[in-house]
Amino acid sequence: MAKKKHPPVSVEEARRGIYIDFEGTVKDPASFLGILLVDGGDVPEFDQPVFEEALWPVARHHRPAKKHGYAPREADLKETFDALRERAKSGSRKLFAYSEHEIDVISERIHCDSEVQWWQDNLINALPYAKAWKKRHHSEVEFKKDKKKPLSGKHTLDQFLNLIGYEVPALLRSGNSAQRIKYVRNMLKTHGGNYKALTPVAKRKWTNACRHNWHDCEGLRELMLRCTRDIP
Repeated sequence: MAKKKHPPVSVEEARRGIYIDFEGTVKDPASFLGILLVDGGDVPEFDQPVFEEALWPVARHHRPAKKHGYAPREADLKETFDALRERAKSGSRKLFAYSEHEIDVISERIHCDSEVQWWQDNLINALPYAKAWKKRHHSEVEFKKDKKKPLSGKHTLDQFLNLIGYEVPALLRSGNSAQRIKYVRNMLKTHGGNYKALTPVAKRKWTNACRHNWHDCEGLRELMLRCTRDIP
């Protein structure tokens, strides 16, 4: 794939942007997607379409005590991205993700070259903007590769969030979502998809995986706002 250009992004475009983030386990197709945008009145609109059918029972039945940062629902991946594309086009909103992971997943799972090309042309990778911002304003800060995450590079989202002062509760920080999703998936499969068989531990793991996804989306939005506001 040719190297993608990184056009200027204004504060208003970052404010009105649609932010997406996949969650899942390393060796399996992405389980669900977080989608965040802020509409009129600065009210966040959050959605979490769940594509993995094995997880639909928990998406359908689980109701945590607090709804903030939790919005899973059963969904079809292509229908979700068709609607998301239309939302972006009709509302003249830019789409943002962190790194190339999201476009890689889209390229693998949407089997229409013209649609994939649209996403390749329109889904903005926030990482180059974050790197440029860090180089300009925090060149003295050195990010280090986490030895516990051999597949991750040095410039991880959590390090940028720390740098801008975006606080993620300790329980919801990066590194645990994949094992949480796998734990819930395995328990559901063991019990034939019976939600009632999930233990309180499994339900808590699911809730925390979803709320971690919320912070990835909201934190990414705050990062892009910082990067655009700090342009000299």
